[in-house]
Amino acid sequence: MSKVSFPPGASRRPSSDAVADVALNKVEGVRSSRFGVRLRTRARGRALVAGSLAGLVLWQVLAVIVGAVTAQGAQIVPPLPTIFTSGVTGLSHFYQGGLGPATTIQGAPDSVGLAALAVGQNGLVTLVRFWAGYLLAVGLGLPAGLLVAGARPVRHAVGGVGGLLRMLPLLAMAPLFTLWFGATGRAAVLFVTFGAFWVVLLATSNAVANLPSHVTDYPRTLGLGPVRLRTRVILPAVLPQLRGALMLAAGTAWACVLASELYGIQSGLGWALNQTLVYSLVDQMIVLALLFAGLSLASLRLVDAVTGHLTRWTE
Repeated sequence: MSKVSFPPGASRRPSSDAVADVALNKVEGVRSSRFGVRLRTRARGRALVAGSLAGLVLWQVLAVIVGAVTAQGAQIVPPLPTIFTSGVTGLSHFYQGGLGPATTIQGAPDSVGLAALAVGQNGLVTLVRFWAGYLLAVGLGLPAGLLVAGARPVRHAVGGVGGLLRMLPLLAMAPLFTLWFGATGRAAVLFVTFGAFWVVLLATSNAVANLPSHVTDYPRTLGLGPVRLRTRVILPAVLPQLRGALMLAAGTAWACVLASELYGIQSGLGWALNQTLVYSLVDQMIVLALLFAGLSLASLRLVDAVTGHLTRWTE
């Protein structure tokens, strides 16, 4: 049973209010342990490590089973030793030169060093395309959403068009951007911007529409102009609601950058992944997929950290 503390000189007999407060705190503690903690759980590093190890074990078991029942099992589901050896060093073929060592086309053998150069070279290209397209989408989508939300007919019209465009399959749109802008990095950046822009615009417009009227009425009575009203009042007020949308836009941007690099472009992790698909190099395909997942997870964590810092006043 918990004890009630008393200040010096105060009566040792607890008042009825103090006893009620202790009882209430105990009840609230039980409630938070039963419900609040579960609603606010956060991912821990050791849980991620444990999940990854469990996935590796399951993969190895699956590789053994498939290899035992099919003749091509080792090529379809390669075991972990194959993935960590030939799957890694085989990426040396995607090193395009220009950083000192010779390429495999010039006669250099596969090695971990060349594979690291290939991953760094193509991963950097993909990251630049992702961040350029994503930041451009956020920079255009936020002000566009604030402007569109100001007029209900415009909001409904743009919302309908935006919803229709957002429903278009991204993999079907990627070749069109390659045809319109060529097989270049510019086409990839524009396609990423196109995919993420509508998510940010629609989310911003809806968030402004859901704001209570008193949030904007009071600043208006103080003579705040439309620009300062949107930048000083509305944008900070809707930013907590946009946190999830910005994460969703980042995920959409990763899907777009992968789709854009599958068609015609001769650089980037998506291009390398497409080459492994063409030649059925499953071990290298898995390594590239894991790299892609790791980079996308890191960028989503960064977006979450930045938006969490900007909206820390809500916690």
